[in-house]
This record gives sequence, structure tokens and C-alpha cells, in this order.
Amino acid sequence: MLFPARIIMCLAALFGLFHDGAVASLAQAASEEQKAILAIQKKYEETVTFRATFVQKSYVKMMSQTLEARGDVEIKKPGRMKWVYNAPDPQVLVSDQKTLWLYLPDDNQVTKMALESIYSSNTPALFLAGQGKLTDAFDVLRVVREATEITLVLSPKQADQTLEKLLLHTENKNFQIVGSTVYDKLGNRTEMRFQNIQINIDIPDSTFQFQIPADAELLDYTGNP
Repeated sequence: MLFPARIIMCLAALFGLFHDGAVASLAQAASEEQKAILAIQKKYEETVTFRATFVQKSYVKMMSQTLEARGDVEIKKPGRMKWVYNAPDPQVLVSDQKTLWLYLPDDNQVTKMALESIYSSNTPALFLAGQGKLTDAFDVLRVVREATEITLVLSPKQADQTLEKLLLHTENKNFQIVGSTVYDKLGNRTEMRFQNIQINIDIPDSTFQFQIPADAELLDYTGNP
């Protein structure tokens, strides 16, 4: 089973990065780099909904093994998301801005969490709920421009117990976000790549309203009665 917090970190990196004033941390960057950042920011701001298939590869250093998962994702700003993992272990992860649901069909088990409880205030997860700016927490170290892709290399401004660095990947021509890579301080690495991307299509809010399956075991960590 994949740990949901890591999924959230990847997602927040992909869809919580660019806000007004995002290039302030690049004041010392070369003009071409600034242009690339501005173009990526503009593309992000124009994207309200996002649908794609994904491949997630997680390298676990302790096991010296890479685990691969595949599925479908839907995003709607602000903070709504639905991840459906089809292989190898079926699971569904849904957020309605405030609550995060993780459903494991094979176990018939549902975990309910407050989104804000996943990370502390200086980490990316809170930005899914539209609170704060990711560039307040991260510095852009460099911009790597290749033939088909642009990669932003980011590091946390404040000491973080788990996150070492984060890479954001976009297409070189249209600046569409196509993936991210998260490195933690234990030597683990999680890469997310998107395909069959559709943006600004109609996705109803009901997509992100999770219904607990009949007879499923509920683990509620929200503290609500």
C-alpha cells in the first residue's frame, strides 16, 4: 500500500506552486529563467481543472527497490482531487478541500483525515486547501531547460524533517506541468508522471464527494463526533 502523505506531497508540488509574486525568489536568476518561470506560472493560473492518467515510481532506499503504481487523477481548484489507483493495489484517494479520504477496496477500509493534519504549516499539503503560498516555503535553486522539458529544482526555505528537495517538470513548448519528483532525507524518491492530459474540462463537484461504501470499516482521525 502506498502511504497517502507522499501522494499528497507530489500533488501539492504539482498544483500548488504558482501564485501571485511567485518569481520573487528568482530575483537573481537569469532573464531566460525568469521568462520560463513566468510562462509556467501563466499556464498554471489558466488551469482550473486537470484530468490525466499517471505512473508513480517510488524508490524505497531501505528495500533498495522501486515500486510502480498506475491510475487516473482528476483535479479541480481549489484543493479538490481524486486519485484512483488501479494497479498494483486498488485504492482511492479523495479530497474535498478540507477532508481527505483513503479507501482500500481489498480491505473494505476507509480512512478519514483532516487535510491540514497531514503536514505542518510549512509543508506543501496545506496549499491544496488554498492556504498560503508554496513559494513562501520553497526557494527555486535553478531552472534546467532541455530539448523537451523544463525542470525547476526547489528546496524548503526552513528546515524540514522529511523533505530534501523537490523537482517540478513541465513541457518545454507549452509549459504544461507533466510531473514532479520528491526526494526525502532518508534517501527515498517518488516520481509522478502524467499522460493523456486534459485541462479546463468540466468536472462536477460531485466527483470529489466521497461516499463510504456499505459495511466498510471507518478509521476517523478528524476528531469529529
